[in-house]
Amino acid sequence: MEPITISFANQKGGVGKTTTSVQISSLLAKNQNKTLLIDIDPQMNASSVFLETKDIRIQNSIYEVLKNPFSITSALHKTKFEFLDIIPSILSLSELDLLLAGNLEGFFKLQDALQIISQSYDFILIDCPPNLGMLTLNALICSQYVIIPLQTAKFSLDGIKIMLDSIETLNKKFRLKIQVLGSLLTMYDERTTLSKSITEEMSSYVPLFKTYISRSIIVEESHLMKQPIWEYAPKSKVALQYENLLKEILDAIKKR
Repeated sequence: MEPITISFANQKGGVGKTTTSVQISSLLAKNQNKTLLIDIDPQMNASSVFLETKDIRIQNSIYEVLKNPFSITSALHKTKFEFLDIIPSILSLSELDLLLAGNLEGFFKLQDALQIISQSYDFILIDCPPNLGMLTLNALICSQYVIIPLQTAKFSLDGIKIMLDSIETLNKKFRLKIQVLGSLLTMYDERTTLSKSITEEMSSYVPLFKTYISRSIIVEESHLMKQPIWEYAPKSKVALQYENLLKEILDAIKKR
């Protein structure tokens, strides 16, 4: 059975892509789903939660996988969670964007690699960089679903349109069936008029998850402590919100 593959993507930075991919992947693993998290963002933020970044080398990172898909088994790293593995990123990954763009095969490097290990996992989650370059396109092409985290303070309708247009173009050009599972409002303050107005505007372009993620210092604290939020502050509001989000994601997938 093929795994369910989900990319967390938005060309804007600081909208909660990494936080969401870390929380959802670790929650899936907590529920004993065999899960692989792929960090394809050169900033390495997802990698830093689960691994000591000083120990990551090119040859055991996503960099080598995108150059040579057959090397993927060497890039798999165990985490402290039994059901969660990670393929980490590396700072020099940004160099690959231009190299991958040189030919048509460059779009399918990650897809080729995942075919080698796909039977080993129930879920594959991909944390994308804040752009629509070749790294993100590789992630989208091998994904059945996309989740678009969106910070209300950094909301851009044009940006969402570009993301949706890019997915539509990939579907047509390569005969894919990538689906937007939903957009997730992060760092949300329900008391502000801005948040409410953006929610109304967004819902006319892309499905919105009912669950939103509140602004909280706990998010940054958990990153510093190298722990998922549910482990660091299990009774916090944000931990509960991410648990609710996972239920929504799984329900949405079942309905597709």
